[in-house]
Amino acid sequence: MTDPLLSHIQRAIAIFCQLLAARLLGWSQARDAQAILDLEAQVHELTRLLGDIIVASLLRSILADPTLQAEATAAARQMDTPMRDGGRRTVKIRLLGGSTFEATVPYLKPDRRKPRRGRKRKPGRRGKGGAGICPTLAALGIWERATPALTAEIVHQMSAADSHAAAFEALERRGIAFNTKTLRGIFYHFAHRAHAQRMAWVEQTNAKAACATGPLAGARVVITTDGGRCRIRTNARAGRRRRESRHRGFTAPWKEPKVLVIYCVDEEGKRLSTWRPVLDATMDDCEAIYAMLIAYLKALGASAAKELIVVADGAPWIWERVGQLALALGVSRSSVVEVLDFYHASEAVHRVAEVPHWKPGERKRWLTRALKLLRDGHIDGLIGHIKSLAVGRRAKAIGEHVGYFERHKDRMRYKWFKAKGVPRSSGAVESVVRRVVNLRLKSNGKFWLRENAQGMLLVRSYLRSRPESYGRR
Repeated sequence: MTDPLLSHIQRAIAIFCQLLAARLLGWSQARDAQAILDLEAQVHELTRLLGDIIVASLLRSILADPTLQAEATAAARQMDTPMRDGGRRTVKIRLLGGSTFEATVPYLKPDRRKPRRGRKRKPGRRGKGGAGICPTLAALGIWERATPALTAEIVHQMSAADSHAAAFEALERRGIAFNTKTLRGIFYHFAHRAHAQRMAWVEQTNAKAACATGPLAGARVVITTDGGRCRIRTNARAGRRRRESRHRGFTAPWKEPKVLVIYCVDEEGKRLSTWRPVLDATMDDCEAIYAMLIAYLKALGASAAKELIVVADGAPWIWERVGQLALALGVSRSSVVEVLDFYHASEAVHRVAEVPHWKPGERKRWLTRALKLLRDGHIDGLIGHIKSLAVGRRAKAIGEHVGYFERHKDRMRYKWFKAKGVPRSSGAVESVVRRVVNLRLKSNGKFWLRENAQGMLLVRSYLRSRPESYGRR
């Protein structure tokens, strides 16, 4: 097999050398910036083509291996959906350099030989059985007729860019000029598979006991979570179609994606750059984000951490589930340090100051005193300072604010937190919400199907899981 393959590659290189020789004279006459730009672009285009030809030759040889075909077909038949032989199909495979080649591979299709009840299936509606599968392509990671390297490039560009249009433009400059429908299909197929795999892993991990060893064992672990905003599109199922587009209307209410961040700090409370943080996000509810959080902590050995620190804003859904988190990890809730983000606490103080009608200078003096008490962690003194405003008609409004500080009193020991090197800010998750959600999913005119938003959140979270993606304490 090696000799014919090598001969084929050598012929491709010989053709490349002929093309190169034919253009050398023209390229050597370049004397200005535009000519040099064209020269470099043409050279790289030729080398991309040569790379694709070599990869195509190798893939044809690999796909023709009968052992691979037998093993891949046997593995595909073990899937939940019963499959049967569908013969062989010629498929067009897309490569990283932007070109394609054809290969004939085995095909399995869903076994639907059992009689079906009800009306006959319409064209294009495959039902629960889904489409068939080319087992050898699946075994090599070739999904949606795209090689793994091409898929990785498309996924990176579409998750890193601030819009699909910007990603398509970047891919075209890279030589990947497939139509936009194809590019979207490759990206979302990968994202949906990644999401399904992630959720299966979460379920399996949470069904097991927490690991006593791992990268978080013996570390000071900071856990923080928050929500963002994006608009989820729900297409109307009935109603008159529009004359121009023939589409029905849709609604796009605001939804709150949930984001989690796990990172480590040293004894002074500074984030450890040697430990890559964990980021993830979901369009599901608070129970789902906590299930994901517990799975990551279990798998990474957080049950044996030196210290667990939860930093967040005042959202009740976060603090109500800290006990659930501690129980799942096998630690007592009293051993978990809970911190209310200082910025949100100071915002609450400013909201109190908006209730009374002040004389000139009084509001500033009151706020100065209140913020000093807050910063020093004298919350009982702060509550007394707030209660001094609860007179007359404003007593009820002030009483509601007092309840906020009484509920979070133990989470506002900021002077003690500073002395112990405990982070006092949820800036890490606020920064991630901005980078993962707001800069990609939240914008004028952006309306997402739920499953597409779910996939984009997952991929973008993993892309942004770098230390420089975080805000500073």
